[in-house]
This record gives sequence, C-alpha cells and structure tokens, in this order.
Amino acid sequence: MNGGTIALMIAGLVGFAGGAMIAATGSREVGIAMMVIGLVMQVLTLRQLKAAKKKESSDARG
Repeated sequence: MNGGTIALMIAGLVGFAGGAMIAATGSREVGIAMMVIGLVMQVLTLRQLKAAKKKESSDARG
C-alpha cells in the first residue's frame, strides 16, 4: 500500500465524517456533497487496493 492510497483513504474518511457532521448541524446540501466526495474517494481507494492485490497475485505466480 503506497502513500497515495493511504492519503485517499484518510481523505475519504474525513470527508465523509465532516460531511455527516455538517449535514446534521448546518447546511444540508454542503454536507451531502462532502459525503459524496468522501464516498468517491473511498471507491477510488478500494479500486487501488484491488489493483495492487491483482498485481501482487500475478507477480507471485511468476
């Protein structure tokens, strides 16, 4: 797992949590938008993890 994947993971979690807090306490539209951005970053993280696992698997086969 490289630094970019970890950064996306953290950004996704912070974005989603911040969006949930803002949606609950302040502007609902901005909060929902931040939650969507957080989820997109989480999907990108999962995509990178899947690609890394696939590459690792193909490297192990020889």
